[in-house]
Amino acid sequence: MRQRGRKGTKGEATRQHVLDIALDLFRRRGFERTTMRDIAGAAELSLGAAYHYFPSKEALVMAYYEWMQAEHERRATAACSDLTDLKVKLLAVFHTKLELLRRDRKVLAALFRNLGDPSHSLSVFGRQTAAVRGRSIAQFEAVFEDPDMPQDLQKLLGRAVWLAHLGVFLFFIHDRSEGEFRTTKLIAALVDFVGWAAPLLRYRIAAPVRRRLMALVADLGFAPGVPP
Repeated sequence: MRQRGRKGTKGEATRQHVLDIALDLFRRRGFERTTMRDIAGAAELSLGAAYHYFPSKEALVMAYYEWMQAEHERRATAACSDLTDLKVKLLAVFHTKLELLRRDRKVLAALFRNLGDPSHSLSVFGRQTAAVRGRSIAQFEAVFEDPDMPQDLQKLLGRAVWLAHLGVFLFFIHDRSEGEFRTTKLIAALVDFVGWAAPLLRYRIAAPVRRRLMALVADLGFAPGVPP
């Protein structure tokens, strides 16, 4: 895994080395059992030097999240650049994310306990992860950009599908089917449903359904216009 940043500097290379070492230890030992001293020793640095680059284990994980999001944006944008069909674009966004998660399935499993804890700084719904979360939500909103679709509906659908994608990737972490076949089927079913439902929600007859969906997303704290 390589971080974007100032290339060619010794400090950036050392920072990346520390991050790579930390992720390897998280995979093998687990997040809770790995200490900053362990990371510094494996990276052949003093503890003070390791803290210079990352003041905590949480800072290491945040750097990983930021890299993951930036890389997903790059891959998804490239995959969707010439696409116009909603379902095909959604599949591209899901599967480019899946490719990235597949490479780090063990580290994500190690971190999942913290990801799901609302009181933890690394929670997917935590304040510290708000910027990365906002960028991820924006990716899903962009999939629904269409001059024939009201902007509020675009944002509503993007946020609803973003929430659904969290469930998909929780399923993925625990999916033991060959080649994560079940996850692939789940993504296909979700995309088929959204691809069928999204155009229908534009019409007045679907107004009650839109209101119910808007209320649900609002109750969860993710209404359009509200910072994630």
